Amino acid sequence: MLKRIARWLDIYDKEIGLFLWTLALLFLVRSSGMLLNNYAETAFLKRYGVEFMPVVNMINTIVMGILTGLMQRFPGPNLFAGTFLFTGVSVMGLRLLIPLGIDLVYPILFMLKALYEVLLALLFWNLANDLFNTRQSKRLFPLITAGGVVGQILGSFGTPWLVRWFNVDNLLVIYLIISVVGAAVLRGMMKRFPALLMVEQEANGPIKKSSMIQEIKAVAPLMKKSLLLRLMILLTLMPNVVIPIMNYQFNFAVDRTFATESGMIAFFGYFRGVMNVVSLIILLFVGKIYGRWGLPVALMFHPLNYIFAFAAFLFRFDVFSAIYARMSTQIIRTTINIPANAVVMGLFPESFRAMVRPFRIGLFVGSGLILISDRLFHPRYLSLVALPFVLAWLVAPIILKFRYTSILSNLIKDNQLDLKSMEENDVGQLFRERSIQSQLAEEFLNAKNREVVWYAQMLTRIKVPDTDRLLLERIRNLPAELQIELLEFLTPDVGAHASAVLSDLAGRKDPALTLAVLKTVYRLGTGATAGFDRTLYMNHTDPLIRAYAAAGLMAQAPETAHTKIEAWLKDQAPDVRKAGIIAAG
Repeated sequence: MLKRIARWLDIYDKEIGLFLWTLALLFLVRSSGMLLNNYAETAFLKRYGVEFMPVVNMINTIVMGILTGLMQRFPGPNLFAGTFLFTGVSVMGLRLLIPLGIDLVYPILFMLKALYEVLLALLFWNLANDLFNTRQSKRLFPLITAGGVVGQILGSFGTPWLVRWFNVDNLLVIYLIISVVGAAVLRGMMKRFPALLMVEQEANGPIKKSSMIQEIKAVAPLMKKSLLLRLMILLTLMPNVVIPIMNYQFNFAVDRTFATESGMIAFFGYFRGVMNVVSLIILLFVGKIYGRWGLPVALMFHPLNYIFAFAAFLFRFDVFSAIYARMSTQIIRTTINIPANAVVMGLFPESFRAMVRPFRIGLFVGSGLILISDRLFHPRYLSLVALPFVLAWLVAPIILKFRYTSILSNLIKDNQLDLKSMEENDVGQLFRERSIQSQLAEEFLNAKNREVVWYAQMLTRIKVPDTDRLLLERIRNLPAELQIELLEFLTPDVGAHASAVLSDLAGRKDPALTLAVLKTVYRLGTGATAGFDRTLYMNHTDPLIRAYAAAGLMAQAPETAHTKIEAWLKDQAPDVRKAGIIAAG
């Protein structure tokens, strides 16, 4: 039964064991993280105070940046197992401090739950990338990710039940138990798959450190030259400003709605469980639906929804607005915005991508705005503070929409677009806009030398309409070696008018070109080449040309071709017999 399910999921027999161990590991990471998240957020809001959230978030951003950088330098299964144990033991240590009445425990837990989630996820995916090659990852990572989402769902729905069986604080004991089990699973993987022990990071020398101010100074000259970089900075900076504001409004509304810890933690459990179920369904069935509108339009969905969410808080500041705001923004972010952002980020050369990182300083700006406004007005009016930043965020994809063709054209001309490293779907999304397709078609018609072949590859890869017509239009007046290469891009949908062009090329007394045409005729079939006279080449001196002429005739006039091939096979001349053997093959 297990093997049948594996075959249905496109998992090979030799992969089943490692896949299941990896799936179990991510399940434990996500389920334990959800338990800690529900507890830490509830305890912080009820025992410490929502008004301290901006300060804690600012500190958390600094600490997370430092620890994430350190973890990236020391990957490996041993560190992963040790980190899993450390997270459980450290949380248990804080659990032992709770009876002492030390309130500082709760903001520490609030910070740790985010830190541990990021660090364990980072270590897990570093390990997964070492365990599976690129082809395996394309097949298996979506399934493994789905297992992690199931862990989040069960962790969410299981939280209220665990609180009933134990008390609220003992959720931290359960977190310790799951962490120990996770470390044991990782040790079991290392014993069962000894190759894990050999995973080491390549020695790249010491990592050069630079301050955030230095990084911003390095970006400034490039911002003047690159419109795309300016837009990407807007797409990074503005969301980071409004996210802390949205989170603060959500937690403030929830805190005022649920008077008890048990009520709040039950709400978090069921709410996050439902949200993860909805996200999983959308990811499985309509996660790529945004592609039909094109990349710039897809990037507009998220800021537009933030406008509606902030408006909901402004006009009705309660738990229902909070539920709508958090659920809609999270789902759109997961299913639409993250994939679209990843494609846009892929437009940058690798060296440019780190330049966007310092503009995550927006998290500080958002938290600072909350601190300033806290004593001035009710949190509902933070929507008015956030809306200008959301509008600035929305400007970026609007500009991208109108300048999209020129941006991509410039990247192509400057040879800055690394298409080989992109997935097929990503390339399709990049060039889905009709305007950029028209631009590519024009560039193809005006291209010179080897660029003609490059543009032909591009037009074919992204399935530009009328590509066959464009190929036939351009192919007539090119050197023979380029004509031969372009013939490979013609499809069976080229239409009957292709016969005239192919006949003209085949009759140019160039044996290599004639052979390429006859191979194309054979590949396209009779529908597109009905008007091409194959019999003209069945007495050619080149055996290959004879063979392909006869093979192409087989679909059109099988009796004539069959008779001719049999005669060649019986002929005493070696070249004629060779043509018969090739044609028969």
